[in-house]
Amino acid sequence: MSDGLGFSLAQLRYFVVSAEVGNISEAAEKLCASQSTVSAAVMRLERQLGVQLLLRHHARGVSLTPSGHRLLVEARDLLGRARHLKASGDALAGNVAGRLDVGFLSSLAPFLLPGAHRLARRRYPDLRLATREEGGGRLAELLREGRCELAVTYDFLAGDARFHTLHRLPVHALLAEGEPVGVDGPVSLAELATRPLVTLDDSDVVRHSEKLFAEAGVPLPRMIEAAGIETVRGLVAAGSGFALMYPRTEARTTLGGGTVRTVAVADDLPPVSLGVAVMPGLALSGRGTAFLDVLGSMVPTPGAGFAEAPHPAPGRVRT
Repeated sequence: MSDGLGFSLAQLRYFVVSAEVGNISEAAEKLCASQSTVSAAVMRLERQLGVQLLLRHHARGVSLTPSGHRLLVEARDLLGRARHLKASGDALAGNVAGRLDVGFLSSLAPFLLPGAHRLARRRYPDLRLATREEGGGRLAELLREGRCELAVTYDFLAGDARFHTLHRLPVHALLAEGEPVGVDGPVSLAELATRPLVTLDDSDVVRHSEKLFAEAGVPLPRMIEAAGIETVRGLVAAGSGFALMYPRTEARTTLGGGTVRTVAVADDLPPVSLGVAVMPGLALSGRGTAFLDVLGSMVPTPGAGFAEAPHPAPGRVRT
């Protein structure tokens, strides 16, 4: 598609330098171009603008016409703004400084976001994280709208986004401290399904739970839906049911004062991929790449959520 201008920034630069030095040959040398290239570019610019910009003097170089004098000021201004635009683009693409908009799945944020903030602040002090905590569907909207450069989520919630896997997490059950099942080891979904399943009120999460039970050949139990992960934990601690979770935490006490425990699931269920979703075709900025490095160096630790790896190495992130 044509921009309708007809001329290029390169032509403007050739004209400005020629006018400043007053000689096409010297301008060509300064621009590291041939004399014929510079001369032809300026003449083409004159034809495209419909005015003569330079007077050619045999053996005495060039001088500006009255129209050339007026357009020289505007050409310099336009080239200056173009250089500023290029510098801004370079900063956005390559410098680990400034604002990075990141979406976090609301059920993952309590486990990952505090540590990610701490590690990012230490590694990249000029990086400013602007985070949003949302459900899976809303995260996908934020990516499509360009309001987040990347989103920290699970693969089954990534939709048509490009997904960078960071870690694979097995499922485990969350039970009230006084529950008799799972005391001596892993518990099966069939044993758990005699109780209600407490889950987030996210349609994608609900469908994922349905799929887990279907793959295990176990009828889906009655569901109790809650808006937030801490409410899920509180309901489990109160004896309302059990929950299935992927991230772990060493905190056993809920905000309401109840106590929960985690138990391995005996069924052969596939782990999920935790990672970062990015819209197809979007090249990550330097800030986004740096934050991927931060997340990639936070490894899951048994019973204790996520912690910084002792020796994080570039290239941990798989794409």
